[in-house]
Order: sequence, then structure tokens, then C-alpha cells
Amino acid sequence: MFYFLRKTVVFVACVFAMAAVQSMYAQEKADLVIYSFDRPMQLYAFLESAQQYMAGIDEVVVIYRASSVAYDASYSIVKQTFPSVIYLQQSEKPLLDFKPLTVQAVFDSPSRYVIFAVDDIIVKDYICCSDDIQTLEQHNAYGFYYRLGSHLSYCYTMNASQAVPPLKQVTEGIYAWQFKQGQHDWGYPNTVDMTLYRKKDIESFFKNGNYNTPNTLEGRWSGQAGTIMHRTGLCYATSKMVNLPLNRVQHDYPNRHMEVSAQELETRFEQGLKIDIKPLFCVANISAHMEYEPTFIQR
Repeated sequence: MFYFLRKTVVFVACVFAMAAVQSMYAQEKADLVIYSFDRPMQLYAFLESAQQYMAGIDEVVVIYRASSVAYDASYSIVKQTFPSVIYLQQSEKPLLDFKPLTVQAVFDSPSRYVIFAVDDIIVKDYICCSDDIQTLEQHNAYGFYYRLGSHLSYCYTMNASQAVPPLKQVTEGIYAWQFKQGQHDWGYPNTVDMTLYRKKDIESFFKNGNYNTPNTLEGRWSGQAGTIMHRTGLCYATSKMVNLPLNRVQHDYPNRHMEVSAQELETRFEQGLKIDIKPLFCVANISAHMEYEPTFIQR
């Protein structure tokens, strides 16, 4: 009888403890920091998709640069369309100001969580960051990976198949895995492609690391992942975003892409067109990056 009562008391205490954790994080939100260079067309599509499908977001900050007056004018259109976003334009010496602007964007905000993104991402399904923060804390995960899902068996950037690691369901529709058991995308914990992180977990590298572009940021940050490969990540059964590698505007790494002209996209944007994001809702991608011929419609 006493053993039964003791187990009941312990169970009730655990339930109350879990409820307290949920209550503590219920109102938490995450910042969204986006990098963009000569891609107002893609940035417009990303912001439109984020606005439509993401909840639980605090500050949205875009760090961007434009190589010409025409691109700068197109970014002005983006600003007018999404006026609640904070825009930080890089100077004529972007290698010098990239890190200070990143640190400012991430750590000047009171939010304790952050999601990074690049401009050629499309959010393709609904996300509630406040709910995901609760799950992140309940399971002490390192990050919540919106680009991953149990259907991602191919790594576009490596042009190789990848095994889905052993996934453990932690709550309905959400799974955990250990990074050390993952291949390619599944074993790549430090990324600027839509992952929810605690700022305190990444603060040391972001403030002390040596980087000056989004690609050197991710490349050198990923080089620090050895100390966390024993930790776990979280993902939904189905990914919440897809990266459309239409073109490459950076010269740090020879990333795979579709070789769509940046100038062609700029011309279409100047003509008043935008990427139609509706066909991408819940699209069945097999990789975090997906080659796709977009449809353009009037803004």
C-alpha cells in the first residue's frame, strides 16, 4: 500500500514538474536572422513564406548586401512589403562588418533562442516556435531541425544517398536522434538552414570565432561540432522547409546549384514578379535542397 502511494506521489510530482516546464517556456519566442546577397527575389519569397507559416517569432532581422544600385532598389521593395523586419545593410567592406552585424542581430535581442536562415529557403508547412522551444527544453536537445524529416534519404549538396538514423519518437510527430549516428545532413548539427538553437549554446563561437561571410560562418562553426556529436537533435516526421538552390552568389565554396542567372531573377523582380510559393506547400522533397523550376506571378 505504501509502495503504491509513494509511486503515485512520484508520478504526480513528475506531472506537475512537466507542467511547470511547459508553462515556463509557453511564452518564449525565437528570433529569426536571415542572410541575403543579391537575391531580393528569393528573400521576398522566404519572408512571404515565413510570414504565412511561422508563429512564435520575435525579431526578424535581415543582414543583406547589394552589389549594384538595381539590387539595392529591389531590396527597397522588399523592405516596403515587409516593414516589421529589421534590415541591416552591409557596407562596402562586407568582410569587416559581417561578424559584428551577426553578433548584433543575435545577441542585442532579449530572446533566448534563434533560428538562422538563408534567402533561398521556402517555409513549406506550419511551425510554432514557442511549442518547439518547450519540446527542445523538455528533452534537452541541442537544436530543432526544420529542414530534416524521416523522408530525407538523399543529400543534395553531397550528391549522395544518406541513411535515416535511428529515430526515437519523443512526442506525437516529433523525433530525436544522436548526431554521431547520422550521415551527411543528419550528422551536421551546426547550420544556418533553419534550426532552432539556444543562444547560450552557440554564444562562444559566434562571439569568438573567425568568420566573415555566411559560408565561412557555417563552415567554421561546423568544424566545432566534434564536442556535441553525442547530443541529440529534434525534427518533425516531415520537414518544414526546403532550400531551392537556383543559383550561387558566393565564392567561398563551390556549392551545387541550378545555374539560374541572378540577373534573370533580378529582371523578373523589377518587372513586378515574385515566386509563387503556393505549389511548395507540403511539397514531398527527398532532400533538404531540391531542384525546382519556380512559377512567377505578379506581386
